[in-house]
Amino acid sequence: MINKEVVPSKVEFCWGLPVIPTPQTKELLEEYVNQAKRAEKNNFDSVLVSVAPTSVDPMIAASMIGMNTEFVKILVAQNTNQMLPTVTAKALNTLNSLIGNRADINIVTGSASLVLARDGLPEPHHVRYARTKEYIELLQQLRRGVTSYKGEFYQVENSDIYPKEDLSRSARYFVAGSSEEAMRVAAEYGDAYILYATDRKSLREHYQTVNNYAKQYGREKIPGAILVDIIARETSEEAYKEAYELLERTPAALKRMTKLFLDNADSVGLRRYKDLITKDSMWIDDHLWGGLSLVNPSNSISIVGSYEEVISTLTDFWEIGANYFLITSQISEHEIERIGQNVVQPFKKKIEKLIQVN
Repeated sequence: MINKEVVPSKVEFCWGLPVIPTPQTKELLEEYVNQAKRAEKNNFDSVLVSVAPTSVDPMIAASMIGMNTEFVKILVAQNTNQMLPTVTAKALNTLNSLIGNRADINIVTGSASLVLARDGLPEPHHVRYARTKEYIELLQQLRRGVTSYKGEFYQVENSDIYPKEDLSRSARYFVAGSSEEAMRVAAEYGDAYILYATDRKSLREHYQTVNNYAKQYGREKIPGAILVDIIARETSEEAYKEAYELLERTPAALKRMTKLFLDNADSVGLRRYKDLITKDSMWIDDHLWGGLSLVNPSNSISIVGSYEEVISTLTDFWEIGANYFLITSQISEHEIERIGQNVVQPFKKKIEKLIQVN
């Protein structure tokens, strides 16, 4: 019997488009469109366009993706250290007018001083989240019409965004982060809360905390989202082999850069990944592997196992409160099809049956 107070009634899958440092911008954008089209055909509901100093502008990339796809949604990352809320609101409304209301926003706050310094003076963690709180508070006010706002970081007088948002199909604002500040911001202003994958106990505690805060703000339960990597094969043995071979073929220089990035990060979620590197075992829970913490600072937990084991783990996440799954995979060029057909599709069917039975 599932707990209907916790378990959501709908699931969505979002494919994370790769962040690849390359001077070949045109080719990268074409690859984004290619992967978005393939995700659309393989049971994914949306694609994530990340924000990174070594990649393309996410809003412009989202425009190109939207104009070359039919129905897949686009989760567009916006860093509150780089963007004004009024600029984000105008760009989002313009994009949704162009592509048929298929874009949502992933609000990120930044994590490492090495990266933040590229756009200005890096500020302490608590200051960045104070800005993020004002950022999304102003975004939510702007969608209601003419707005005046006076905060520590943003001040506007009679701001009126054009084009107008289609309120019958409103965009969602996702708030990402593992810290206390992130959870409070998501609880008060977010339309969904994104957490990096972690062990089941910690995941449950984070979702419960966010929803407890939401009650304090007079809000209903906040939809939960989770960012997780997947390494899935026909058998467990094949999946484990792929996972460890990934580490073996990763250049030592990349591992050193990952460590340097984590050493300079004050993100609560990234500090957790840094701790994984020092442990003897990289298995943090059943079928949850932290090996990517050596090579990928942005998403370092993988579900590793057979298709059935991966589906079972996703079901655990769903029962805990996640209904939006942001998926990445670095193993091969065919993971969109592999995961979409062997994991996403059967998982969605399983959840439909569970909901009907209960």
